[in-house]
Formats: sequence, C-alpha cells, structure tokens
Amino acid sequence: MKVFRYPVKSVLGDYVRAGIGLSVGLGVLVSVPSSPVILLVFGGLSAVFGVFGLRTVRRHVTEISVGDTGIRSQGLGTQVLPWHDLETLKLRYYGSRRQRARGDGEGFMQLTLRGAGASFTLESSVDGFEYIAWRAAKAARDNRVSLDPTSAGNLLDLGVDADVEQSAPDPRASD
Repeated sequence: MKVFRYPVKSVLGDYVRAGIGLSVGLGVLVSVPSSPVILLVFGGLSAVFGVFGLRTVRRHVTEISVGDTGIRSQGLGTQVLPWHDLETLKLRYYGSRRQRARGDGEGFMQLTLRGAGASFTLESSVDGFEYIAWRAAKAARDNRVSLDPTSAGNLLDLGVDADVEQSAPDPRASD
C-alpha cells in the first residue's frame, strides 16, 4: 500500500488566500459601522473564505492510501473505494489552452473517482498523482468502465493509456 498526501507547498498559497480573505472580510465587519449591505457583502466574503480555509485544512490533513484492492482517503473522515466497485473515472484539466500548450504547470488536473457510495476528488498537486491516475485507469479498464474522450485524452497527457496494460509509474515522480 502506497500513501500520499498534499505537500505543504501545494496548500500554502490557499492558506494565505483564505487568511487574507478572512482578515479583510472580518476586518471590515469589525471596524465599519454595520449596515445590511456591509453585513451581506463582507459577511458573505468572510463565509466564503472561511469555507475555503476549512477545505484547505481538510486537503492538508488528508492521507490517500492506494493498494491493489482499492483506494482510501483518511483525514477528517474516512472513505474507501474498492477498485472492483469503481464505476466512474473523470480526469479534468483546469487552466487556459495556452498554459496547457506551453506545459508550464500553471493549470491543474482533477481526478474524480466514484463507486460503492464513495466519491473521491483529487487534485494533481497531491504527491503520487500520476500513480493514482494510473491505478484508477487500470481499475476502470478491469471493470470495463468507459471513459469520456476528455478523460482518456488527459490520461494520455499524463502518459497513461487506459486501453493498454502498462507498468506502474514511479509514485514519487509526481510534481
């Protein structure tokens, strides 16, 4: 079983953004005389950045375990998805076409796995992302899960051909 986490450097920027957003929102709420508009705008801003901060903490403390029988996410809660129950695999790229064409790393990928009542969404900043995507693609192939063209193309961009048996990538080689 291989264990992966989101490295501090991948969540540090999100912590900073959440902190700044909360500071601005709460700072205005505390220092400016209250009105319905101020409460709505800056209360809403504080709530959004507070939720964003909590999501960042959740990602940071999450540990993803990948083995021959399935994938498990353990952090603030635990989810388990046996590979034989995988029903959905989606791999999306978020970023501009220019970023993708340049390969400058500014965009990110998001892997969504579903089955057996469990749902996982992992971002490409997690250690071992290529290995996790490879293992999920192998399970999808074994389960005869059809992939949409976007997911199949994004897997190919990672060097994973979902239609062909391949050897596992180095789990430590993720960026």
